[in-house]
Amino acid sequence: MKMGRRNMFDAPAEESAPAWLTTYSDMMTDLLAIFVILFAFAMTSKPVTRSTSAPEQAASNAAEEQSEQQILSNQDKFNSFVESINSHIADSGLSEKLSVVKQKNGVVLLRVADSALFDSGRADIDSKAAQLLGSISTTLEEHSDFIKMIRIEGHTDNRPINNEQFDSNWELSTSRAVNVLRRLLDISKIKPDKFSAVGYGEFHPIADNNTASGRAQNRRVDFIIETAANE
Repeated sequence: MKMGRRNMFDAPAEESAPAWLTTYSDMMTDLLAIFVILFAFAMTSKPVTRSTSAPEQAASNAAEEQSEQQILSNQDKFNSFVESINSHIADSGLSEKLSVVKQKNGVVLLRVADSALFDSGRADIDSKAAQLLGSISTTLEEHSDFIKMIRIEGHTDNRPINNEQFDSNWELSTSRAVNVLRRLLDISKIKPDKFSAVGYGEFHPIADNNTASGRAQNRRVDFIIETAANE
């Protein structure tokens, strides 16, 4: 029995694909589907993000505007405070013995020559000094809500002192600062926790101690007044 010869034009029998190729194809299809899902999720979530951030941005802008207004308000108060002290000095004819200096971070330096408060080598508050401190206290009280701290510093020149009251410039400068503090506590309505006192002796000079004028400048009481201007 003869077997029939296959015609050369007959279509070849279809060969099945390898198993690994089928698995690879399925995996790529799954990855593509995951990518499409993630991309669609990202696109739909963007408008939500923008809409929820708008109130937050508005709140942030409002906070910044309020902060800027507060800074301007504090600066106005700071300038008014300095002007009040300068006006008091000018009206009292004390420009040679009192001075005011604006410092950084909302600090005001009120400098008083020792001769306006004390006799040489002494720390007692006499009637003339009491009147001056009363005027200073009144000015400070007008701005008490704006004042955070008042540090009273006593300073001397470098000439040694050794009298019945004091053995050193440390003691003289400290006693002067404390006596000024006590006087202000007696007459001022400002809370005591806003005051402090310290004595520096001759160790913080602002002028040359080799001249009489320099020593006179170094003998002083400084009021370091911290305000709320930098908040």
